[in-house]
Amino acid sequence: MGMMRIWMKALAGLALALGSMGTAQAAWWQAQTRHFTVYREGSDDKLRDFAERLEKFDFLLRAITQVTDPERGSPVKVYLLSSEDKVRALAGNPNIGGFYTTSDRTAYAVLSRGAKTSQFDFGAEEILFHEYTHHFMLHHFPAAYPAWYVEGFAEFFSVVKFPKDGSIEFGHVPLARAPGLVLGSPYPVKNLFARDANGLSLRDGDRYYGTAWLLTHYYRYKADRREEITRYLHDLAEGVKDMQPDSYFAGGLAGLEKDLKAYMRHSLSASRLTPKELTIGEILVSPVDPAQAALIGEELELMGDPGKEDAPKLAASIRAIAAKYPASPYAAALLAEAEWTAGQADAALADADRAIALDPQSARGYAARARVLLERAHDSDRAEDWKAALTSIVRANRADTEDPVPLSLFYRYHAMRGGKMPDLGYDGLYKAFTLLPQSSDYRFALVHAVAARGDYKSASILLDPIAYSPHGSEMRDSALRLKAEFDAQAAEREKAGPAAESPLPAS
Repeated sequence: MGMMRIWMKALAGLALALGSMGTAQAAWWQAQTRHFTVYREGSDDKLRDFAERLEKFDFLLRAITQVTDPERGSPVKVYLLSSEDKVRALAGNPNIGGFYTTSDRTAYAVLSRGAKTSQFDFGAEEILFHEYTHHFMLHHFPAAYPAWYVEGFAEFFSVVKFPKDGSIEFGHVPLARAPGLVLGSPYPVKNLFARDANGLSLRDGDRYYGTAWLLTHYYRYKADRREEITRYLHDLAEGVKDMQPDSYFAGGLAGLEKDLKAYMRHSLSASRLTPKELTIGEILVSPVDPAQAALIGEELELMGDPGKEDAPKLAASIRAIAAKYPASPYAAALLAEAEWTAGQADAALADADRAIALDPQSARGYAARARVLLERAHDSDRAEDWKAALTSIVRANRADTEDPVPLSLFYRYHAMRGGKMPDLGYDGLYKAFTLLPQSSDYRFALVHAVAARGDYKSASILLDPIAYSPHGSEMRDSALRLKAEFDAQAAEREKAGPAAESPLPAS
């Protein structure tokens, strides 16, 4: 059966899935795996299966992309809430069913645990797989890829299946994009290569993403075009000047589009990894600590960086809940972070000290304490105040060497104190970045640090994932402006003499 007929049959066979799950308040459970920590509101009966699917998905990405580098970074946190309304309230957007972002400490996703209502909807897993693929690509392949490939790559891996035999299948058609492709026709390839995904109408957005997926699928399964697209992506990532897409493809972009449309009319291949090929580590399922469970919603709000008006209210809410758990160092440290965000420095210091008294290895308590002491040292400029701040930073790092916050605070300490930045300061910031390269804050901080050392070429390259993001934003505009400045400065340095040695430590 041709691809067109398969999609039309799927459209005609639209069927409703199970309705949304209940929203009654329930206990929280967690599943800890090698690459994820999953929190689920409600019973744990489906939590292990979900966590196992996530690990299989991570293994799939590593196998396909041949990632063999040592793994770095904290597990991605995934929160499965009891309703989409809760997800939308946290996102501040009534039109989404899930989101992925970063805090200063971790990358995390927030989703509804309910099933999708149609095969043409985006369910929680598809949303997570799409966003985690972006996360994976940014961690292991940060480069100036075109918007269509960034989104097409994520779409390609967003639709996977988990047969009962324990395998994982990938390369299937994303049926949520089928109406746009079949009823609206593919998005013009010349436009796909010429623009990003910003400002598209709903109809054109579906066609754009669907065609990006189709071209990525074509790239993977059709050897005669794979070499052309590989060369194009390589030159684009390398920053080759004045590239002309037509010159990379037999018949130009028009020929590529003709072949792509013909490809769509045929049955498309899918692939699978068998259980023997999959290596999944241990999965530990347990109830969440009562204090943490009671504060998950508030912690998610705090991670979302509340504004000046909301921060004091949030701190008051956390204070009321934390009072019910006076022996919890987690609750005390979270309260200290909330009070710092709300501008309540004295209260933050007191609760940070309380967290440390309850747990002398509270990395978050020491980090919250360090923030307050850094500000005091900056105001007083007394040696003893600077020493106290540094002591807290060092203790926070010793308590958790994989937490990027103390590492970034160590760099900030030296930047605030002034004078020549020691190599250890740069090393700390670089490690914070490598632990969480998805964080735009750490990326921009490292960019400026590298540029300050005169390595404008490296600074420019570090900006690529933001500068060439598929979605327009003020951040992307800033990255593009900075990149242009650094490229000009790098060119001047090349004229003046040998380029400066890169300050980035060996990874």
